[in-house]
Amino acid sequence: MAGNPHPALDRDLWTRDLCIVGLILGWGASLSSLASGIYTIAAGPAIVPPWLVNRVALVGPMGFSWTEPTQLYMNDQRVYSVSEAAMVIIPLLLQVAIASVSACLDAIHSTTLRWALWREGRLRHNTNLRLFTYSRRSGPNAWPANVVSSLSLALAYGGTTVMAFPLIVIAALEFTDDPDANPINYDADLGEYRYGISFNGWGLLGLGTGLLLQSAICTWCLIHDFVEQDVGTWNSNPLATARACRCLLSDDVSKHPPTASDSGQSSSGGIMFSEPALKQPSMRSLIPATRTITNWIWAIFALHSVFAVVVSLVAVKVQHSASLEYVQDNPAPIDFSSVWKYFGQVAVMYNGDTSGVRLEWAGLLIQCAAVSTLLFGLHLAEVLGGLNRDEAIWRQAATKRGTSPESNILLEGIRNWPTCVVFVYKVIVPWIFSYGFACNTSVFMAIFPLLTIAILFLILGLFSEYLIRVKPKGLQPATYGDIQALAALVDDWGHDTIFWGDKGEYERIEGVRVAGTAGTRLAGLRAGVMYIGLSREPQS
Repeated sequence: MAGNPHPALDRDLWTRDLCIVGLILGWGASLSSLASGIYTIAAGPAIVPPWLVNRVALVGPMGFSWTEPTQLYMNDQRVYSVSEAAMVIIPLLLQVAIASVSACLDAIHSTTLRWALWREGRLRHNTNLRLFTYSRRSGPNAWPANVVSSLSLALAYGGTTVMAFPLIVIAALEFTDDPDANPINYDADLGEYRYGISFNGWGLLGLGTGLLLQSAICTWCLIHDFVEQDVGTWNSNPLATARACRCLLSDDVSKHPPTASDSGQSSSGGIMFSEPALKQPSMRSLIPATRTITNWIWAIFALHSVFAVVVSLVAVKVQHSASLEYVQDNPAPIDFSSVWKYFGQVAVMYNGDTSGVRLEWAGLLIQCAAVSTLLFGLHLAEVLGGLNRDEAIWRQAATKRGTSPESNILLEGIRNWPTCVVFVYKVIVPWIFSYGFACNTSVFMAIFPLLTIAILFLILGLFSEYLIRVKPKGLQPATYGDIQALAALVDDWGHDTIFWGDKGEYERIEGVRVAGTAGTRLAGLRAGVMYIGLSREPQS
């Protein structure tokens, strides 16, 4: 009943080629952003476009007006007219694009790290804390490369949060002979050019530099694998990883049989008998490090909550901006967008000359430092989502559909709701943060977006607690992507689809049954019955 315990090695080069396509996109996006940023900065301030002359406009969190066609627009920025919908959607789509390209680059880095750890005998789980786990022998996965990856991630996301500022024309300037008359006319016909996007050269430069460094490290990873052939499989499915490990472990796989029925024992020595557990352990029980991960997420929630409260107090007590009167005097119309951006606004200036002195590089660095704590929290949540996804893939083996080592990890991620939640967070958190903390000649902070970030991390903390505390249902042992456990529990790799369950009575000992895998659906395990094949370690 052992089936085929000899797995065939499948490196899944199709997935590697897909990652290479993502890497090419990463190189293209980085070089395009770098070229655009360098050009915008090197060319100097541009003449204000005609549709902004004699107009009052809100550029991001700041109000500007231009009265002469020869006036210069803000230094290191270029503005383009777009529709109102495009003004909102384009920055969000940029976040989606950057998150998608980063996911492809992360896949290369995490896969090569996984197999570097395996070669060193240090791989335990299929999903690892990528930026804080390093290889001792593989250069592209060593700690210096991880430091550069972390900095490049902060640069890329910091750049995107200050790369594109929405521009809204809110009034016309109409001058008369009366020097006391207010030239700002909110009721004037503003024409069709009322919305735009102001692209920040330093934001583009930050994004391009971040993606360039990540792409360079991932290219190094691929070259290292091409030379050393370290990667057993590019498929990140935990079953595919376990199968590849079993295949590579020894040329004679029969020396490492996963079940006692293959071991050829004539007695019970070396065979482990156990009853199936009625309750499976939670993630925090099997992987204590997940408790620390969740505690860090709570710490980030606390940090940003305190920050939001401090900004609120400054807005109320010092700058007196937590009122609708302040929003209207900014000047801005009283609508959701203006209240969202300007209510409780706190500003700290670092560049008083928007068309002369160039200090927006300082704004980029401030933005990257501010967003880095959020990225740290999202990276931690991503690990918990990956562990949950790995467990979900394994538990499919006890269902009608079964599970497959060949399944596409991208599709498995889409089917796994915690993984989807983390991806959505990686898109919307930087996007919302760009409204609550933005560097554009000054550091602008706004109450409502910052409070929203704090609430999102409160939800993320509760989400993380749920993931690490929930106990899988059924008698199937929980693994959370533990490679050794999966290699021990799967005793038949000879099928495209794997089913796990009761394989019948053990022929050598009466009253003992066999738990394992097959190519057709198996009956569920029986509570209170002794089984072999439930050990999380290969039997000898």
